[in-house]
Amino acid sequence: MEMSKTVDRGLYRNYLQKAQEMLEVGQYSLRTEKNNAAVTASVHCAINAIDALAVYYFGKRHAGRHEDALKSIQGALDEADRSDIAKQFAGLIGLKNEAEYQTDLMNARQASDALRRASRILSKVRKKLP
Repeated sequence: MEMSKTVDRGLYRNYLQKAQEMLEVGQYSLRTEKNNAAVTASVHCAINAIDALAVYYFGKRHAGRHEDALKSIQGALDEADRSDIAKQFAGLIGLKNEAEYQTDLMNARQASDALRRASRILSKVRKKLP
């Protein structure tokens, strides 16, 4: 069962701002060798970007498992963009639990990769918004 929350469509800008802020926090974290924070911020950048798209197009945001967030934007993207965002998002979600909850520490390569993925998602989302 998909879980979502109704959100005023005009508030998509708030999610877009959150996504941008998380990307900037991630970039700062990478520059200062705080790789765990860079990965975590990248994941939250992507989630907020997806929420921005869902709110703008459908007036809802995903409220369930992060792994299922892409379902909330079905129909908002063409197949090529949806496929690319899904690929980038899968890579981020794959690092989420490791970065946030496990004993493992993220390295600079993982942090850089996460930021690249998040930036790509945010860029594609921005192109679909006014």
